Amino acid sequence: MEVSSLYKRMSPLCFLQNGSLVCYKSGDLYVFKNKQLIKKHNLFNTYKERYISKSKLLYRALRLGVRSAIALTDSRIIISIGNMLYEYDLLNNCLSDGFSLKERIRPLIFTQVKGINGFEDMVIFGGYLGNPDKKPVHIYKRVDKDKWDAVYTFKQGEINHIHNIIPDSYRNCLWVLTGDFDSSSAIWKITDNFKNIEMVFYNDQKYRSCIAFALPEGLLYATDTPFDENFVYLMDNDLAVKPICPLPGSCIYGCQWNDDFVFSSTVEADGGNQTLLQLLFSKRRGKGIKDQYVHLYMGNLKKGFKEIYKEGKDYLPFSFQFGVFKFPAGLNLTTRLYFQPVATSENDLDLMIMDNRSSGN
Repeated sequence: MEVSSLYKRMSPLCFLQNGSLVCYKSGDLYVFKNKQLIKKHNLFNTYKERYISKSKLLYRALRLGVRSAIALTDSRIIISIGNMLYEYDLLNNCLSDGFSLKERIRPLIFTQVKGINGFEDMVIFGGYLGNPDKKPVHIYKRVDKDKWDAVYTFKQGEINHIHNIIPDSYRNCLWVLTGDFDSSSAIWKITDNFKNIEMVFYNDQKYRSCIAFALPEGLLYATDTPFDENFVYLMDNDLAVKPICPLPGSCIYGCQWNDDFVFSSTVEADGGNQTLLQLLFSKRRGKGIKDQYVHLYMGNLKKGFKEIYKEGKDYLPFSFQFGVFKFPAGLNLTTRLYFQPVATSENDLDLMIMDNRSSGN
């Protein structure tokens, strides 16, 4: 497989149902089809997004740009910027007024719930914030344009934040991945439209995860711990957790590419007992981070997993973001893998493409 840079300084956001890829750069949305730009939309004209974001260092330090997104339809997407959620109409070039979350709360990943017995179809996300005091954390549901309601609340003292919510049509449930420390590192199971919730596994970094996929065989997930060994695990139908593949670092981001599952390892600090200054300006890796490289692993349960690409972390401290590869949201059914290296020394913030030459396309 061949890897190349497709566009400089461009973030992949999400796939539309028709296979088009929506991306973001300096206040504009770009829509691509088969690597060709088919439309450009003016999204924001703010000085911060239009001009300040042109500096890589400021873009990374200030966490500018679209942090997460999801496609509602082929013509409407939801985007997260700062603590605001917006909807953009690609047909009418119209941005909604937006919905304001509480300060420092945002979605790490949006979730589309569709075709699961006991649940209505909906878009949801879990509150992602620092929250060392374990204040109550909500799961939010989209009710209408610019309207979100809390449908479930983790009580005071239960968790720090929510990483991801995984819809599982094989077992008719939602899996909630929470973090980060002690009993907050947990996998929860929700059934019957949020009426029933149980903590399945907890109190171990083995159950700290951000990315997972529901399969007939069980829940395939990667761990997200900077201070312990990381693995791709399978939680099978008997709730036995089995290691599938070791990872050289924690995993925050991943995607499904046709029949394969892709995981990005992370270069990050320990994050446990550090002061704020140590966390911001440290270059020292957590002990679960084996080297200075961001690794890309791909595979499935049948053929196993292997490394297919890597890039070195740059020289900047972790206040300028962790070293990762980010992926567009949604199932990728194309012959190309799209991703964005962040805080790397080679292709920082570029839109990368990996062509699957074996497919003949």
